Amino acid sequence: MQQARRWNVTALFDSRKDAEDAVERLIAMRIPKERVRLAPGNEIDPKGDPDVWDEEVPTPQQRMGVLESLRGLFFPDDERFTYGEHLRRGCYLVSVEVTDAEHDRALDILDDEGTVDMDAREDRWRAGGWSGPAVPLTAANEDDTVWRRDPERSRPRVRSYLGGTPR
Repeated sequence: MQQARRWNVTALFDSRKDAEDAVERLIAMRIPKERVRLAPGNEIDPKGDPDVWDEEVPTPQQRMGVLESLRGLFFPDDERFTYGEHLRRGCYLVSVEVTDAEHDRALDILDDEGTVDMDAREDRWRAGGWSGPAVPLTAANEDDTVWRRDPERSRPRVRSYLGGTPR
């Protein structure tokens, strides 16, 4: 008998309210609360613009602090730093673990108004001098599993990860 696949669907929001609304819609579709996570970034962005940040470059310790807040979320280590940068700049991350049957509906809920186009934003940051990961990343999935982004089931504003395979 084939085991059901596990998915993790993630989206970023600029507004806490939009993120909380997405969480409420996920719970309303009967996804248990313990499978839904809201991770707030820096609550106060001094410039009010997620594409612009002050001239202070975060230290490796500050960056690892944000990365540590992502511990246990199910996406690959090479993307963990980028999510951390979004959080550092004030975004809110909503992450939900779903089954095959729940996947597409969760994707639709998270791909709604207020969701950040991560790739477009990262391209603007790179054009402004952001270079991406600057600190070594380590495996952080507590259950020792590997999760991989599925480009076929992801969208520009929502990423979908297939996972659960042991390292």
